[in-house]
Amino acid sequence: MSLFKRQSLMAQPNLPLFSQLSDEMNRFWSRDSIFDRRQSDLLGDWQPDIDVEKKNNVYLIRADIPGVNPKDIKVTMDNGNLVIEGNRETNVEETKENYRFIERAYGSFYRNVHLPDASNAKGIEAHCKNGVLEVTVPIAETAKQKKIEVIVD
Repeated sequence: MSLFKRQSLMAQPNLPLFSQLSDEMNRFWSRDSIFDRRQSDLLGDWQPDIDVEKKNNVYLIRADIPGVNPKDIKVTMDNGNLVIEGNRETNVEETKENYRFIERAYGSFYRNVHLPDASNAKGIEAHCKNGVLEVTVPIAETAKQKKIEVIVD
């Protein structure tokens, strides 16, 4: 086949062939494997996902920390900033018919939640159950919303 004919084939690609190639590439990159699933964990850039909810007179903060020993978690409150930090060890092992993959990663994590109306550290509670850290932070009395009556002159 001449170079000219190859170029003309490239100019008008065989769509089923390219579609099949695209499907194969998508299957390769999205395969269900430890290599893909845990890459960010193994590189040490993991941070726990958190939810912050304001209920009545408290903030409720939930952090997903699966596999983290509660003894390795430190929760502090400083100038309206709730800090959740600790250490996590990740052990990954995958064994299939033709290979065995083992990887270990160690690292620290850190999350900071700014709660401007909860500067008082008294009454803060933290509980950990089933891989979820739950922190309850009371809202300071002075920060509670107050309705102000408008006087008509």
